[in-house]
Amino acid sequence: MAKRKSYGGDGLHSGKKQKTNHVHQAPTSEEVYSGRQLGHLLTFEQDLTRARHGLQSFKNVLDSIVNNDEKKSEHMQIVLDYLDSTKPREVEGEVPIYLPDIMETWSMASQMNNENVMSAVPVVLALLVKIISGNVDLVTYGLGICRTLLQKRQQELIAKNLSAEKGRDFIISPTLRLLREAICLDGGALAAPIFRARANTFKSLARNMGLRYIGDGQEDPKRPSVRTNATRLLLSCLKLLHNEAKRDLLLQKDIVAALMRHLRDDPPFLIYEILDVLKTSVVQDKKLAKEVKIKILNANSLTRIASLYGYSKELINLEDDVQIKHLSVEDAAHDILLAACTDSTVGICRSQQGYYPEGIAPDAFLLPETKSAGRVDFGLDSIPWMNKFGNEIPVRNMLLAEFIESLRPWSSTKQSELLLAIFEASPELIARYFIQKRAFAFDPKLSATWIGYAALLYNVVQLPIPPFFGHSNDYAAVPPPTSVVLDNIVPPPMTLKAIIRCLTNKSKLVSFYAIRLLVLALQKLGKALEMHREASPSSSIWQEAARRLVDDFHQRIPDLKDVINCYRTMGDEDLLQREAASRLILLYYETIPQLALRAKFDVSPMLLATIQKVEASNETGEDVAMSLLELEHLCAVAKYSPSMRWFARTPEMPTSPFTTLLRLYTEKTTELSGDTLSQTLSYVANEYQLVESRPQASGLDPLIVALKNTGNVDPAIWAFIDNCAERCSRTPTKYLEMIEQHMENANTDGTSHTRTCPLLMSIAEQLPFLVSTSPDKSILKQLAAFLREYLRRSLDSGVNRNFLSSIINLLVAALGDKKLSAKITLSKRTGTFGEDTVMLDGEPVSTSQSPDQMNSESLVLSTQELEDRLAVPVLTSKEASLLKWSSKPPEELVEEGHAASLVLLLSSEHASIRKEALTNVIKMAAKIKESTYEENEQIWLLLMELAESAKDVIADGPLPSILVVFACRTLDILKNPLHCLYEKANLFLTSGPVWQTDKIPLMKAILQEGPTLDGTYYTEISWLLGFLVDSLRTPQDVALFHQRKVYEQLFSLPANPYMGINLRTQVLRVLYRTTCIEGGSDTVITRFGAVSWLVAQKAASVDDLEKRLYQTMIRRLWETCDQKRISVWSKGSIEKFI
Repeated sequence: MAKRKSYGGDGLHSGKKQKTNHVHQAPTSEEVYSGRQLGHLLTFEQDLTRARHGLQSFKNVLDSIVNNDEKKSEHMQIVLDYLDSTKPREVEGEVPIYLPDIMETWSMASQMNNENVMSAVPVVLALLVKIISGNVDLVTYGLGICRTLLQKRQQELIAKNLSAEKGRDFIISPTLRLLREAICLDGGALAAPIFRARANTFKSLARNMGLRYIGDGQEDPKRPSVRTNATRLLLSCLKLLHNEAKRDLLLQKDIVAALMRHLRDDPPFLIYEILDVLKTSVVQDKKLAKEVKIKILNANSLTRIASLYGYSKELINLEDDVQIKHLSVEDAAHDILLAACTDSTVGICRSQQGYYPEGIAPDAFLLPETKSAGRVDFGLDSIPWMNKFGNEIPVRNMLLAEFIESLRPWSSTKQSELLLAIFEASPELIARYFIQKRAFAFDPKLSATWIGYAALLYNVVQLPIPPFFGHSNDYAAVPPPTSVVLDNIVPPPMTLKAIIRCLTNKSKLVSFYAIRLLVLALQKLGKALEMHREASPSSSIWQEAARRLVDDFHQRIPDLKDVINCYRTMGDEDLLQREAASRLILLYYETIPQLALRAKFDVSPMLLATIQKVEASNETGEDVAMSLLELEHLCAVAKYSPSMRWFARTPEMPTSPFTTLLRLYTEKTTELSGDTLSQTLSYVANEYQLVESRPQASGLDPLIVALKNTGNVDPAIWAFIDNCAERCSRTPTKYLEMIEQHMENANTDGTSHTRTCPLLMSIAEQLPFLVSTSPDKSILKQLAAFLREYLRRSLDSGVNRNFLSSIINLLVAALGDKKLSAKITLSKRTGTFGEDTVMLDGEPVSTSQSPDQMNSESLVLSTQELEDRLAVPVLTSKEASLLKWSSKPPEELVEEGHAASLVLLLSSEHASIRKEALTNVIKMAAKIKESTYEENEQIWLLLMELAESAKDVIADGPLPSILVVFACRTLDILKNPLHCLYEKANLFLTSGPVWQTDKIPLMKAILQEGPTLDGTYYTEISWLLGFLVDSLRTPQDVALFHQRKVYEQLFSLPANPYMGINLRTQVLRVLYRTTCIEGGSDTVITRFGAVSWLVAQKAASVDDLEKRLYQTMIRRLWETCDQKRISVWSKGSIEKFI
């Protein structure tokens, strides 16, 4: 067995390890008054006791500065004097050593195994570097000290300290603090060199991260444990290292595992630091590769972070961080898990196919377009994978699938929120999660756990169906597996047996949860069936999938009779439950009518009972609103019920259900519950031919408006209306024949366009019988007022005037009272419910003002509104870009815009800046080419071609804006290989070494050639328009546009009927930028007919806002042009359009 290597600095000390006395004696010290005295105390000596005395005296001075004591300024001056006196002289060929005496003392202590001094030196150095970090003037000393620590001799001393025995916290912790201060110095200037020396500087880091605080109580933030110091060292590296070094660090499995292993046992302040750095420096670092992020944010790490839910330790107040004590560890963990597990850019949440399992290609299955003779179409059964995902569903996000199985969403609201957010981001996990969770039971037990289960299921069913079922861009050729879709609508725990037990449970809360879950499931099923219909109306396979989905859904939910039995057992005071149950019954009829009609449910008794309850109710506010909602649902159900008797009277009700609903609608309706009642009344009136059912007919609207305007209608009148409606519904043909007879007697052509009303005919027929009963005179007076209002509203709605006149004659004859009869008249001028109309040949004609007659001022936007919509900021760059780029890595030059800022300086007004910018562009191109940046060759070629094109031009003036802006925008294309113009940009760069200054790059390729990728034509057009806007900066640019006929080509683009308003607006932005340049408006008016083009676009537009935009641009052209010259040129015609 080989001998253990000696840690001696010069190799002179060897032999067996000396036994040391581990009894720690308190060090002695003395007051320091000058830098010279301090230098004398720290002079290297063989006597380590005296050396410790000097170090302790130095420590007292540093503590005074750190703690802001009264003598801080004096002690700071002492430290400055000492640093100046020990600063090494720069000798060519020699590496300077800072603080040589302290370094020698440390080496001597290491050889002698004097643990007190081995600990004291890192303590002093850490304090010194910390003080230097806070003083910009001393950074030079700090960098020198840290570079000295990186020398081989000092690295070995650091490594020995870090690998000390586990019980030697007083040695390990100061060394870790020293390294952390060195890494943080000057914004991480030495972070990379320290990481490169990780064989020594990170010695035993994983082991040290496991040395937790083992004392009583909670760890004091001012006296951190070894794990805390080691973790802070790692976190500082993650914050300050560049991406490649950070990648190497995160690939150290033992270090990453050690970071997360004891997370739940850490004190709150350390957990905050860990989670904050992971979120900002790993999760939100877009430059860090996704595969590297997964190394630290694996399933085990996510589970460790999730274990912080319910963290109970309290945070000790920290004087230097007031805000952190108000946070919650649980909230911090929740934030990072949400950010990591739901953002596809992080890498944990990968792109997936929604309801299509991993490994299948739905577009690869081609359906036969025609059926050949003898060929059997097996439909869904011909798809081999359609029925194989009942028990196991492969997913792409296996990491998340493993992680969510460790969550307990039923016991924690935040865990439930996290799980739902993951489900929404990765819908493929929903069905698999519940299939794997076999122990997830939904049997009704009124406990906190069951309520948590129910709440989770409710939220899961409430999640939306992903667009196109998860397929990208459009529906796939074949539908997703029926079992997967069904498991997303009705999760497997919601078994038929469990739901029925919930409905029959004595607890109101349990049955209410079951009803609400069924409501959501039916609503989601309706959406899924709608998507199946949208997918391919002519495709039988999608239609078959929809039928199979409904059939399988039938097997998973209870029959309607079970829901009805539950509804009947509810008390009248259970308003929420009754409303939910009635809505569920309605959804059965609307979504799965086959199953609902099978129950042969007669809704009449329930509807009548609800009507009586609503009429007798004296409640206000939410209670009456809920009762009316319940009534609305039952009314809608009654429309589907074939056994509903709308005009049958009962002993309990003075009028039929139809008339009772009509009275309820006109007297008790609120804004919350009017639509359904109105639709039900209109449906019944049309179904039983009380009114004409033609498309343009107004239906019951005249009757309803007349009843509302009449006020408190007498019960006798309601009984009369009910009798008339019942007779009309029983024998509608009789009244239609009577109408024809009256129209013939009035010599009116009874064409299909003539509007009449059978109910009015019935009222005219039955009025004599009412008068014969000698009703009270006040009743007849109110009836006459009602009939006048009804007739006038009918005339306003378009009912034939001659027909109404004949009805008036019948009513007058029946009343027999001249005063009452005089009130029943028709108005000479009528309006169609708010619009002024004049009767022409019996039909209403609108007299409202046309849009063309509106005030032209209303068609113009203000100057500020026009600027907000069309103005685009001009690209600019500062002279500081000449210096900034040199300190940036190649990837940052391209990704963060430093290269573009430098390129923009080629169009500067100052020749010296242009020449300096050209020189720097060439240097930057060389730097990028020598780097490992992925697109280094293309970027180098772009910059060198730009430099070659500019070198002969910039001496005479700025480089044309078209070339400068093209270079900046092409940088954005080249850094993204998925860009739609990536191929065209590379072809342009390889076509020649110099760019012509009188041509516009890529314009011909985009406008005259087809798009490189399918479906990207408009994306390329949008890029070109943005490029042209940025290129318009000077009159010379307008002249180039004139020369290359840019405006002619742009003005022809909106002729494409498929071009959206956003692209048309971009064309206007080019025109608006032109008006901002001197002489630009004159050019486009006289050379390209801009005003005529705007007038034509305004006339063709159907959007009012777009019309105003075109009109405002006409005014803008006039305001910015030479009005005298243009007026003469146009002979005053342009002024007419302003």
